[in-house]
Amino acid sequence: MDRVLTPEQAHHLEQTPTEYELCMSLGWLINLRWLAGIGVIAATWFAGTIVGLGLLAGQLYVLGVAILLYNAVFYGWLAHIESDAGGIGARSYTMARVQIAIDWLAMTALIHFSGGIESPVILCFFFHTTLAAILLSTQDTYIFTALATCLVSCVAALEYTGVLPHYHIEGLLPVHLHRNSLYIIRTLLFYASTAFVTAYLATRTTRRLRGRENDMVRLGSDLQRAYSRLETLYDSAQTVSSTLELQEVMDRLTRSTTQVMKVKGCTIRLLHETSTQLRLASTYGLSDAYLQKGHLLVEQNPLVRQVLDGHIVAVSDIRADERLQFPAEAVAEGIRSTLTAPLQGKTGALGIIRVYCDRVRRFTDEDVQLLRVVAGHGSLAIENALAYEAIQSLEESKRKFVLLVTHELRSPLGVVHSLLRTISGGYAGALPDLQAELIERALRRTTFLQTLIDDLLNLAASKTGLRILRQTEPVDLTALIQGIFDRYKIPAEAKKIDMQHHISASCPLTIAANVDELDRAVTNLVSNAVKYTPEGGTVTLTLEKQSRTAQLTVTDSGIGIPEDALPHLFEEFYRAPNAKAQVKQGTGLGLVITKDIVTRYGGTIRVSSELNQGTTFAVVLPLLSTDTPVT
Repeated sequence: MDRVLTPEQAHHLEQTPTEYELCMSLGWLINLRWLAGIGVIAATWFAGTIVGLGLLAGQLYVLGVAILLYNAVFYGWLAHIESDAGGIGARSYTMARVQIAIDWLAMTALIHFSGGIESPVILCFFFHTTLAAILLSTQDTYIFTALATCLVSCVAALEYTGVLPHYHIEGLLPVHLHRNSLYIIRTLLFYASTAFVTAYLATRTTRRLRGRENDMVRLGSDLQRAYSRLETLYDSAQTVSSTLELQEVMDRLTRSTTQVMKVKGCTIRLLHETSTQLRLASTYGLSDAYLQKGHLLVEQNPLVRQVLDGHIVAVSDIRADERLQFPAEAVAEGIRSTLTAPLQGKTGALGIIRVYCDRVRRFTDEDVQLLRVVAGHGSLAIENALAYEAIQSLEESKRKFVLLVTHELRSPLGVVHSLLRTISGGYAGALPDLQAELIERALRRTTFLQTLIDDLLNLAASKTGLRILRQTEPVDLTALIQGIFDRYKIPAEAKKIDMQHHISASCPLTIAANVDELDRAVTNLVSNAVKYTPEGGTVTLTLEKQSRTAQLTVTDSGIGIPEDALPHLFEEFYRAPNAKAQVKQGTGLGLVITKDIVTRYGGTIRVSSELNQGTTFAVVLPLLSTDTPVT
């Protein structure tokens, strides 16, 4: 579940660390000022009432209230700044200067009303000098330190000359010192030197801390950017590698590269078979008008030749580079710089990948390394896709060839088979025993060839997509299995095989299929069971309903299937060794065709077997529901 941020948290995420720290410091200063205002009022009451010092309580109470009032104004000002992200840094620094300036004036008034040059409150300026170093720049800190020195000196001078009245605190000092010039000079020299030393030490420490903070901020920013690029690059590599379709691989690569490198666009150009030109294979982010400029000719483009030699080439300014083939079109597109990397395969160059930017001198060494990695991933993905495409094309050609050859063989073989049956049936005259035996053997061979051709045609058609779509209809699976059982009952009895079935005729099971195809799929299983079960064995057909599916189980006590042959049972032309040893003739395609038919109707087929103990085939098919369409 995604975390929901409060508006204040979301706002802080938009601030730089320095701005956030400044806002936090200003808030801390405001909180201290609440205590200072209350402290002035409380200290005045305590010193006058409990200790018995002679203070101007009225003026000090007014000053304490004034501090609280202008602090409330600063509190509202800071809340307004934090609620509006625009220009937060500049406004925070302005607020810090205003706060310290007004605090300076309040401190000066407090010093005046609490004894002037005799007041111990003068020492509080050192605290504010440190605060100024934390909040402001070095220059501002020295300016405010000088201002504080001037304010204290002015108060001392005006009281010394009598322009301002001097308020002596009875009980604090035994004598009046505001007219003692030596005391004034000594105090002011001590204050000024201590204030500037404090400012120097505080600013130096703060400057070092800010330098380290800025370094950490830059490092954090670099790490975040690097992490973001690596994360996006990883996602890009995963996306590109998740498919073997060539065009989809290249389109994903150009799109993800544009997003990772934050550029205007990206193109992939593949090398033509003649190696004389690069054709546009994929693009992202560029206009059709620019892309129609034509192919890149290797001989006319020195930059392309350099890239195909294995170099990554950056063009910092399109208008100043003479190696480009279409510079005017690039300028019109708004392209100002490019970065191009080779796509290298195992046997040579596949093409190039190029990114485009609308700013000059855009690409850095980091971008070069990033594009190098992208090109490496892309080359591997493109080469895999090309290999897959070549294999698919070869496989398609093979299947079409098988389909063509078997189709051409079917007609003449059918004629030969028909003629042999005519001769074998005696329609061309009586045959001697030897000739009749030879004709019968030839007839068995042509029958096998005809079965093989039918199987090859069905298999090739299903794999090439040239299959004739047959109309599906509701098929009563119960009746179909019963019919196949009756068909093989007599051949099974001839081999002394006990053939049984467990089929409930009272509960018909209906599926959507083509009856001829489904009959062939089940016939293959039943005929194999009868064929490979020796005399005295058993063959059992079981049909039962399981939830929304029907399960047909064909179990025999035959020769079984070796364990190492089970994984290959549904491979084309494969026959288990013990099956080939027992029955010489066989196409090795019956189970392949059965699985193809069952799978196309949404079913599954599985097999279990023990050598010399028997085999069980289980076919599960979805039942036809009332809302299932039949095509």
